[in-house]
Amino acid sequence: MNRKITIVGDSLAQWSNGFGLKQKLPSEFTVTDLSVAGYSTEDWLQNKNRLNEIPTQIWILELGTNDAMVYGTSGYETRTRSLIDFLQNSQNSIVYLTLIPRTNLASIRETIRTNNETLRQIKSQKQNVDTIDVETFFESYQGDVPLYPVSDPIHPNQIGYEIMGELYRKKILGI
Repeated sequence: MNRKITIVGDSLAQWSNGFGLKQKLPSEFTVTDLSVAGYSTEDWLQNKNRLNEIPTQIWILELGTNDAMVYGTSGYETRTRSLIDFLQNSQNSIVYLTLIPRTNLASIRETIRTNNETLRQIKSQKQNVDTIDVETFFESYQGDVPLYPVSDPIHPNQIGYEIMGELYRKKILGI
C-alpha cells in the first residue's frame, strides 16, 4: 500500500530537501514537498486550493517562523485551525504539526514558544492531529557542533536538518 505524505512549509522545509524523507522512509511512502520560502499560514490559506491537488494521508505542517516575524501571535491559532480544518475536510488524513525550533534570532524566540504552545493546545483538542516536537529537541541539544550556522540564525545547518528528518521519520513510522 502506498502512503502519501505532503509537506506544507516555508523555507525551513524547502531548503532541507523535504527533510530527506524520500530517502529515510520505506518505498511504500511517497513524499511531496510543497514548501515555499517566505510562506506563513496566511499564505497557505490564500493558496489552499493547491493542496487539494495531491491525495495525501499524512500532512506535515512546518510553519511558524514567518508567522512569528510578520504577525507575532496575533491570529496564529485561528489561521492554523482553518488550515487544519481545510486539510481534514478535503481528505481523510492525519496532520502533523511541527513545533518549530525557536531559532537563534532573539527577537522571535518568545513568539515561537507561545505559538508552539498554541499548537500543543490544538493537538489536544482535535482528532487526527499530532505534533512533532522539534522545539524541545533543539532546546536540549548538547552536541559539539551548533545547530545553526553563524551566518543564519533561522535555518539550521545540515546536522539540524538531519535531526528534524529523523524526528519526522520516527513519528511517521511510529518508533
